[in-house]
Amino acid sequence: MTGSARDYWPTLLKSYRVRHGLSQAVLSSHLGVDQTTVSRWERGLDTPGVRMRRRIRDLARGSQAARQDQTIRMRVRNALWPSSLMGKGAVFLEASRAVVTEAQLSVPEIRGMSVYGSFGDQTDAVTERWEEAGIFRGDLALAMTVNVLNPTLPGQTIYIQTLDTPHFTIDGEVWCVCEIKRIDEARYHSLVRDFGGNSLLVPFDAV
Repeated sequence: MTGSARDYWPTLLKSYRVRHGLSQAVLSSHLGVDQTTVSRWERGLDTPGVRMRRRIRDLARGSQAARQDQTIRMRVRNALWPSSLMGKGAVFLEASRAVVTEAQLSVPEIRGMSVYGSFGDQTDAVTERWEEAGIFRGDLALAMTVNVLNPTLPGQTIYIQTLDTPHFTIDGEVWCVCEIKRIDEARYHSLVRDFGGNSLLVPFDAV
């Protein structure tokens, strides 16, 4: 056995235990082995069998995926640019402070709020098409949309361009990371012409 292979399992097991605050006894019960077996693995005196290696890797991968879900929430919440994270139903899971300013929203907090019914009929229609195209099923690799917010308020029409990408969670859900930019009316109409409508949807098959 090479040195790198000999070190791999002890390092993986120890780092997983430390990250989750587990004793060898607790980890051994999760894996269905004796505590002395985990001890031998961590000291490099023995290595897990093929089936057990798969189980240990699955534990480690699941842990990493959960951390990635937490990280994407934190990244969006603390973004230095207008950014939001949406779940199924176009509900805001997270949003940076800059979103409220960029979209000139009248509410200070949009987490838990749905896009539907909040920004006008056109935005509802664009969002519905975006959902039907499969953003929350993982069918879309990328979506670019342009929206008109609050078009019924004189002098307060706001044009928004978004870039949306999926994030696949550990629980099998798909979240959408949305980067937002306010644009002027001329840019809005230019993009509508370029997109052939209010959205450009790119499925994974086309990537």
